[in-house]
Amino acid sequence: MGLSKARLATLDEDLSEYRKINTKIALRKLEIETQANDDENIGGGRSSFVSRKPENLAVRFSEDKHIQYLEQFKKDCELCYSKLEDTGKTIFELRWINNEKLMWEEIAGQLKYSRAQIYRKRYNILESFNDIRTKKA
Repeated sequence: MGLSKARLATLDEDLSEYRKINTKIALRKLEIETQANDDENIGGGRSSFVSRKPENLAVRFSEDKHIQYLEQFKKDCELCYSKLEDTGKTIFELRWINNEKLMWEEIAGQLKYSRAQIYRKRYNILESFNDIRTKKA
């Protein structure tokens, strides 16, 4: 059974987030860094607690579900990209990596493909991405 039009559209939209993934991860880490500190020194005297902010942040980053999701998404996109042949990589770059999101017809024109050819290649890329993502679930 093939992928539905709705599923293809969803996968296409998901991959569109790839170009922003590093920014999203950095923003989430910044949110965690700037959240209220967990100050364990509630008195005015010396504390036997040694503050290890870098270690505490590393733990908080590794335990954050949103960062885990974003990093797994990034790995899945990179795995999909790595499995593509040269033409597939070019299509991936034009559609989901470059800053301007080209329409499929524009990509077909640049690569000298017919509309049907580019949509077949699109289907194969999205099917591969779907396979990677569904194996994680």
